[in-house]
Amino acid sequence: MNQSNFIFDATEENFQQGVIENAYKAPVLVAFWAQRCEPCKLLTPILEKLANELNGQFVLAKVNSETQPSLSQQFNIRSIPSVLIFKDGDVVEQFEGMQSEEFIKQLIENHSTSEADILRNAAFEIIQSGDFEKGQLMLLEAEKLAPENAAIQIDLAHIEAREKKYAAAKSRLNNLKMADRENAQVISLLNKIDLSLATENAPSMTELEKTLADTPDASLPRYQLAIQLINNDDYEKGLDHLLYILLRDSEFQDGAVKKSLLTTFDLLGSENPLVGQYRRKMFNAMH
Repeated sequence: MNQSNFIFDATEENFQQGVIENAYKAPVLVAFWAQRCEPCKLLTPILEKLANELNGQFVLAKVNSETQPSLSQQFNIRSIPSVLIFKDGDVVEQFEGMQSEEFIKQLIENHSTSEADILRNAAFEIIQSGDFEKGQLMLLEAEKLAPENAAIQIDLAHIEAREKKYAAAKSRLNNLKMADRENAQVISLLNKIDLSLATENAPSMTELEKTLADTPDASLPRYQLAIQLINNDDYEKGLDHLLYILLRDSEFQDGAVKKSLLTTFDLLGSENPLVGQYRRKMFNAMH
C-alpha cells in the first residue's frame, strides 16, 4: 500500500487529529473502501496518485469500512466507495462511486486553500502570539490577493476595532455581502462597535471609577464605565451599571441606556443565562 506524508489510514482513534484538525490547514478527502469492493480498487489508486502529485494541496484519509464500522455509521455511509471532503473541520462535499481523475482534481481545486487563505492562517498564528501589527500587515497582503474574501475582511475589522478605529471597522463590515453581514460573528462585532462608538472619547475606567466615588449618581461617567466594562467582556458589572442608571435616569441621552442594554443582549445571544436574568431586571426597572 502506497503511503506518504499526505496519505494515511484513518481510524476512530486518529480521526479527530488526522481529519478534523488537519482540515483547518488543507482539505482532507476521506475515502471509505473495503477489500471486497471492486470500484474501490479503481478509485483508490487515483486518489493516491493525486495526493502525491499535488504534494500537500489535500490529505487523503482512507477508512476501511470493514474494520472501522463506527466511522461508517457516524457519517451515514450507505455505499462504497464514498468520499467525503472535509474543510475547516466540516464536510463540505461528497461523492459516491467511481469518478474520473479530472472530476476529482476539479473538486480538490474547488476546495484547496488559496495563497490568501494561507496568509490569513499565518496571520492568525502571529496575532495569537500577540504581534497584532505584523498580523495586520499579513492580512492586508492577503486582502490584495482576495479582496472579496469575507473572512479576511472580518479579521481586519476585528483589528481595527481593537485599535479603536471604529468607523473604519464598521464601514468594512457594512461593505460585506448581505449573506456575510448576517453571520453571527459580524453581528456581534457590529454590536460591540456600536457600543464603543457611544463612548469613543471617554476617560479611562480608572478615572471614571474615581469620578463615581465622588458623585455616584452621575449618569454620564457611569454609562461610560458600563460600556467599557461590556467591551472588556465584564458583562455582569457593565449591565449592573446600566440598570443603576435606568432606575434613576431612564431618559438619559434619549434612552441610550435601554438601547445599550438591548444591544448587549444581542451581543450575548439568547442562550446566555445573563440575558434572561437582566431582561427581567430591565422590565422591573421600567415598570
